[in-house]
Amino acid sequence: MNSPDFEIYMPDTAQPVSGITLEEALSATTHLGIAAHPDDLEIMAIHGILAGFRGGGASFAGVVLTNGSGAPRDAKFAGLSDAELAALRKEEQKEAARVGRYGTVVFMNFASQDVRSGGGVVENLARVLQAARARVVYTHSLLDAHSTHSAAAWRVIQALRSLPAECLPEEVYGCEVWRGMDWLPARWRVALDCSENPELQKELLGVFKTQVESGKRYDLAIPGRRAANATMNEPNRVDQARGLTFALDLNPLVHDKTLSPRAYLREISRDFEQEVLSTLPDDA
Repeated sequence: MNSPDFEIYMPDTAQPVSGITLEEALSATTHLGIAAHPDDLEIMAIHGILAGFRGGGASFAGVVLTNGSGAPRDAKFAGLSDAELAALRKEEQKEAARVGRYGTVVFMNFASQDVRSGGGVVENLARVLQAARARVVYTHSLLDAHSTHSAAAWRVIQALRSLPAECLPEEVYGCEVWRGMDWLPARWRVALDCSENPELQKELLGVFKTQVESGKRYDLAIPGRRAANATMNEPNRVDQARGLTFALDLNPLVHDKTLSPRAYLREISRDFEQEVLSTLPDDA
């Protein structure tokens, strides 16, 4: 693969990583998460992680596009260089893979600018997606407030568009990280149940000490968001789950190569406007 410092990590294999092909490493994958940075998988792809942890024929694999060296840092991590921070964040991601029983993590180690500009990312993602042939793919939302996240979502869509139909997943979800999606109109909002194993979910988030101990309290905020999503999902029904993550269905963009992300998001925005205005009284 043509990416800088490419690495395959398999928590449970006794075989040397250097002797494993990408196809072998991903052959059991049913649920695949593709994230911009270390810790994004545990925030956005928990639905797939829980499926893999549960077993029963399911296996989760993750792809991390960048090394996360530009993340904010404080406390005991404040003096770290970018290279030192990147090394620690990779080890944290590996620890999360061990805790969550992931089948594989693929570290691509691209620069964020590569993800935003294209820079070989699409071709590498296409190879991963073709090797995995996962049933479900989780990536970032095109609505994400972080530009590298929304760019990653578009690179995944581009990579999927390049594949033959028999290699495409059944579901492709753009999941919330830096912008919640509780505001999406119901026909666009996919609710993914993540009620089970809250202890595991908290443990996975707590692994990322370079972030949590620097003041980014994902270990508190993300479980809180999931619980809030479950309660606030439907105003006229009792709670149907203890935790939900919301996602945008990206399949229309994968299957219709003439549909642009901008056109897709404009349609969502128009629906949101109409939904909001429809709840107002007639004299408002």
